[in-house]
Amino acid sequence: MSTALLFPGQGSQYVGMGTKWIQKYPYAKDYFDRADKALGFSLSKLCFEGPDTELVKTEFTQPAILTTSVAMFEILKREKNISFSHVAGHSLGEYSALVAAGALNFEDAVRTVNLRGRLMQIAVPAGKGKMAAVVRCEESTLNAEIKKVDPNGTSLSAANYNSDDQIVISGSAESVDQLLASLKELKIKAIPLNVSAPFHSPLMTTIVPEFEQALKKLNISSLKTPYVANIDAKVYADSTVIVPNLSKQIPGSVMWKQTVATLKNAGVTKAIEVGPGKVLGGLCAKMAVSFECMSMDTLEDLSSI
Repeated sequence: MSTALLFPGQGSQYVGMGTKWIQKYPYAKDYFDRADKALGFSLSKLCFEGPDTELVKTEFTQPAILTTSVAMFEILKREKNISFSHVAGHSLGEYSALVAAGALNFEDAVRTVNLRGRLMQIAVPAGKGKMAAVVRCEESTLNAEIKKVDPNGTSLSAANYNSDDQIVISGSAESVDQLLASLKELKIKAIPLNVSAPFHSPLMTTIVPEFEQALKKLNISSLKTPYVANIDAKVYADSTVIVPNLSKQIPGSVMWKQTVATLKNAGVTKAIEVGPGKVLGGLCAKMAVSFECMSMDTLEDLSSI
């Protein structure tokens, strides 16, 4: 049996996440304490008490989810002595996955995703970008419609290939609105998302140079476990690809559906979602993958692993 660990991205956060874990497994609080020290503010208070209006801010959401996910990973290791063959994460979750794989130092990862969140937030002025989830639309049809709206690929893209029946689009508000109007004429359903910026779109390209410089300063270790990269859904065992892959990920598409297929083809027979929420488990269920996918959001979930 081959097991993959999956780590969630932005949108999985909720006030109180992590609380039940540190109450039952006090050693897990060490990660929240380390995050507070690394960032210079009380991330743990935001995770445990909120308010939600602050937790949802991208610069806080990203380190909060990463910290909770890594603390849960530590619990999974200690309590279940879990062994795993691959790791993968959805967008932000790729950083949690790389910590689990031994390539990124936890404190470095927390500071890096805090910076990532700040840069993503300032890349596009408020109200100038949009994202929407397109439901039950063929990839070829959607890509053709995107090309009609934005032939040069500068203002609109498919941000997340989440499952067989959900693709998230992202870009300028004008381009997204134009695309949604075209899809409506084709009787294709699209749901606008309540997000603060057009993530994984060409509009994020401006922040790549600064972010890449920050990544290059990190002390990246050898991968102890292969990881599947968002940008191309390929398996990597060589840590030299991490900086370029994470840089490309900023404006690039999250190839999540393809990542799941890659894991299946690599012989994975079980996947465990490690982090708050059950988004990835839900996406796996929608794809009817051949391997079992379990989520670890509650203490009861852990007991069933």
